[in-house]
Amino acid sequence: MQILKLNDVKKSEGVIYYRRQYTAEAEIELPNCVDKIPISFIIETGPLGDKQFDLEFDPYKVNYPFIPIKKALKEYILNIDQMGALPL
Repeated sequence: MQILKLNDVKKSEGVIYYRRQYTAEAEIELPNCVDKIPISFIIETGPLGDKQFDLEFDPYKVNYPFIPIKKALKEYILNIDQMGALPL
C-alpha cells in the first residue's frame, strides 16, 4: 500500500489562523488496484510549534485495513506540509 498523491486539495476558510482545514481526494495504490477516496484533514499548530493532526475518511470506501491507510496518509500529508506544498 502506497499513497500516490492528493488531488483537488482545497483549503476551507476559517477565522483561527493556527488551524488549517482541507479537503482532498487521496489516490492510494493497493495490492490489487488504485483507489481514490475523499478525505478531510485539519492541521493545527500548537503554541510551541508542534503540529496536531486530525484526519477523516470513510473506511468502507476502501477494501484495506483502516489503521495502515490512516498512518500512511498522516505521514504523507505532514511531509508535503513541511515542504510547503499545501495551499496557505
